[in-house]
Amino acid sequence: MQKINRSLLLIATFALLNITHANETTPAEKPKWELGVGLGALSLPHYRGSDQRSEYAAPIPYIRYNGKRLKVDKEGGRFYFYNGERVKVDISTAFSFPVDSKDNRARQNMPDLDAIIELGPRIQFNLYESDNKNLRFRFALPLRAAIATDLSQTKATGWVFSPYLQLRYYSGWESAVSIGPIWASEEYHDYFYEVAPEYATAARPAYDARSGYSGSRITLTVSRRFSRIWFGFFAKYDNLSNAAFIDSPLIRQKDSLMMGFALSWVFKESKQHSRF
Repeated sequence: MQKINRSLLLIATFALLNITHANETTPAEKPKWELGVGLGALSLPHYRGSDQRSEYAAPIPYIRYNGKRLKVDKEGGRFYFYNGERVKVDISTAFSFPVDSKDNRARQNMPDLDAIIELGPRIQFNLYESDNKNLRFRFALPLRAAIATDLSQTKATGWVFSPYLQLRYYSGWESAVSIGPIWASEEYHDYFYEVAPEYATAARPAYDARSGYSGSRITLTVSRRFSRIWFGFFAKYDNLSNAAFIDSPLIRQKDSLMMGFALSWVFKESKQHSRF
């Protein structure tokens, strides 16, 4: 896999991670957009179930936009098809890093894993929101199609359904905890966990994954804006117990932790403000 592709994907991923910036102003005071630059670091397993990890560090952009339907802010980047008080419908995205199989003991002499981009609709239900909007409890239903790409070609790799409950609280620091199960198609599970007969060995028997339960996930995010400086941290815990693919020889551990942080300086903001 070409190094330039890895670099571009790394920068793109940190851009996606960094658009979860917090903004501490009231709706009437928000500039319509803000731009900045910073540094991010990330530590994560090669794939869910891998016992090997990678660490990355890269410059990252800071982007915040507050339009009527398009928003890039503390909750990520999204486009609303419907933005009601109790129900919201938007686009959900997710991303997985590429893996060079030569760098992973379990996948030696197997095809590389390309980066995975997930995209699809999400319905959010506002279960509770305090009068000052500092405390919020939501239930979300994202359904995403997955595409594998090395930037030169793409391949459809099934679908992922990952409902979750989210509790968000603001007290100077913005914090959020999300928890939920994951289900995925056979094609998606096969992409990561199948061992075709031609790649089978004595220590790695052939395996064909099936669709179904894909484990559970807990995500914690914490961030704060200090004037023109923004800091953010996240941690994500994955548990694969009872997953449909748990017997794959490519599974080397049943749980894992992903962590990352970003520090950004906001150097430009619009004079126009938005109430949306």
